[in-house]
Amino acid sequence: MAAIRAKSMTRMALSGAALLTLAGCMDADLRGFGQLGFSTTDAARQATASRPTPDARGVISYPNYQVAVARQGDTVSDIAARLGVNATELARYNALQPTTVLNKGEVVSLPRRVAEPSGATLPGGERIDITSLASGAIDRAEGTQSPASTATPTSGTQPAGSEPIRHKVARGETAYSIARYYNVSAKALAQWNGLPSDMSVREGQYLLIPVATGKPPQTLARTAPQPRPMRALRCPFRGRSCAPM
Repeated sequence: MAAIRAKSMTRMALSGAALLTLAGCMDADLRGFGQLGFSTTDAARQATASRPTPDARGVISYPNYQVAVARQGDTVSDIAARLGVNATELARYNALQPTTVLNKGEVVSLPRRVAEPSGATLPGGERIDITSLASGAIDRAEGTQSPASTATPTSGTQPAGSEPIRHKVARGETAYSIARYYNVSAKALAQWNGLPSDMSVREGQYLLIPVATGKPPQTLARTAPQPRPMRALRCPFRGRSCAPM
């Protein structure tokens, strides 16, 4: 019995020694493992302008659509009452309920135009041409002109002009994926639309895509880390050599 126990202990000791030897022949420094050298920061996104200042009612007017900017504590019904529009229609158009409390600065798209204040101007000082607006509305109703809100850029960049693209959120989209598609920063997208701190968006929501002011900054691409040079290792077994790592 004692002989069997001694033999078992000897076997365990030899196994432990073999494991220690193998560990001594390996380089355990794996700090460079998994570093691919890519950066996904917003630094490479194109610069964008600030959102235009709304009028006294909270309305921002563009040639092809209007949006309302929510005040602190506003519900959809509050905005509807302020603008004289149907609360149910406004809520349905924005995938909301009439009683939904909005974030301060949140953008709500208007399903139909409301009267602009006297002498209304577009962001940047350009005067609104009511005749052109009416003509454009007739053309769209007759199917001879496509509304700007449905324009889809092929290269993820803004078209010329001061009117932003109006993007309708589809199922599965996030603020980050939308920002990447249009090559703008998620921060700018949030500021333009009054998004909550968790950057959540909802299916059917309309988002204004920030207007670009220039090309994305030129950044130097990071390169992947170079492999560490191989070095010879000393092996405790005499007459044998360990493969370099």
